[in-house]
Amino acid sequence: MIAAGKPAAELDLHAVDAKTCSGSQVCFQVGSPSRAMVGTNAGTFYAQLGGASGGGGAACFVFLYDDAAGWHYVNVRCAQATGDIPGPQDLVKVSGCANVRDAPGLSSHVVACLSNGTVVDVDSAPIYRDGHIWWHLSGRGWMAHEFLT
Repeated sequence: MIAAGKPAAELDLHAVDAKTCSGSQVCFQVGSPSRAMVGTNAGTFYAQLGGASGGGGAACFVFLYDDAAGWHYVNVRCAQATGDIPGPQDLVKVSGCANVRDAPGLSSHVVACLSNGTVVDVDSAPIYRDGHIWWHLSGRGWMAHEFLT
């Protein structure tokens, strides 16, 4: 998982491996393996982004999916106060509304539509299906990764 996600995240972030980082370069380093999470054909791992001189860094989560060909990078999200991977008290970020489904996947029935800023509780490891990473929302159903912040 890390072998597929690390180089792609570095490319997206215009960063270099922390082991070779120097001067004014932006450094990327994989964090603690205990913060990784693997679900059904999807996973995430923790990393850190910072300058070569230390300080001013950000926590990052790299999101991937897995299929017969192996792990594939989806995206990376970094912030100075990320909290954790999707979990309790996360926000829905969308213009209009984001569909909640009765199961992960685009062919699953829509059971609700949540507006921007709705607070949700994510209570599962991720599942990859139909080109999306899906997270289970406690008491609600399943939502695609791109709508959660």
